[in-house]
Amino acid sequence: MEEKPRDGSEEKPKQQKSAKRFILPLLALVFLLFVAGRLIYLTKTHDELYRQYTFRVTRELVKTVTGAKTLLEEKGDKAFPLLDKMKSNQFGLYLYVYRSSDGMCLYHGENLALVGTRLDKFTDQLGKPLHKLISREIKNPFNRHGWVHYYWNRPRGLFLEWKSSCNLAVSLPDGTKCYVGGGHYGIGAELEFARIAVTDADHLLKTRGEAALAELLSPAGPYFFHNTSVFLLRENGWSIIDPVLKKRYERDLLKFQDAVGHYPFKYLLRRLKTETEAQVVLYAHTPLSMNNQKKIIYARRCTMGGEPVIAGTVIDAPQSAWRR
Repeated sequence: MEEKPRDGSEEKPKQQKSAKRFILPLLALVFLLFVAGRLIYLTKTHDELYRQYTFRVTRELVKTVTGAKTLLEEKGDKAFPLLDKMKSNQFGLYLYVYRSSDGMCLYHGENLALVGTRLDKFTDQLGKPLHKLISREIKNPFNRHGWVHYYWNRPRGLFLEWKSSCNLAVSLPDGTKCYVGGGHYGIGAELEFARIAVTDADHLLKTRGEAALAELLSPAGPYFFHNTSVFLLRENGWSIIDPVLKKRYERDLLKFQDAVGHYPFKYLLRRLKTETEAQVVLYAHTPLSMNNQKKIIYARRCTMGGEPVIAGTVIDAPQSAWRR
């Protein structure tokens, strides 16, 4: 009877098989982690240009409009079929192109019947002249992505909603000056929208003084959006333009307590003694829920006719459970 080798050579194939069963899944896991990490890195790098926006749909809209601008500059009206492919049913995004000189619609990704019509004849339900506002905002150095907000109902919809549109100036190869843009009804009040409005108001107050108040108060202007507007306070806390009434009204906001007993305007002015801009939280009662609604006050120190003042706005805080 043949003796089995005592050097353990029979056990080596078993050990090698066991090692392979362990190594192969490990290598697969390492590969998957590498691919996932690379995708996350590329996504974050791509979104780095749009990190000022909270909501995913906002970033997707800006990226789409930016890509369309590049195509139009390269291909002109031959890019229109490519713009059709950039439409996103998932996010409800589509593009449009208007001629800058007269607001003539050259392309519309949602409604072909609008091609050949003029936007300079259109105003929203608040009287906002859209072509005029877009033409202003694509040149506004404080508004990098040409945001314009207007109050209208969705196509075939019944109720009015706020829509925010991103717009960029573009020159076609034949020299035609246009703007390309897209909008969305589901975007929340981004903090970037508040920063744009308040920074712009700061510039307006410095250049025009008290004469700027009429423009700040107009619902048809760029300072009224998402049911909020720009307010104005003196350094002692007394309102010039009230943040809730949205009109010229004087009251001491340092005495205001929010729904949880905090004094948000007192805290805001305290911070602005040492900071150029600040944001603080307040909580408000809402009839639609038993929970208090979280809001953000964004404000900055300004001057009006040489007098130090505080300009700001109040927006709904982003809801962390759903980033749209």
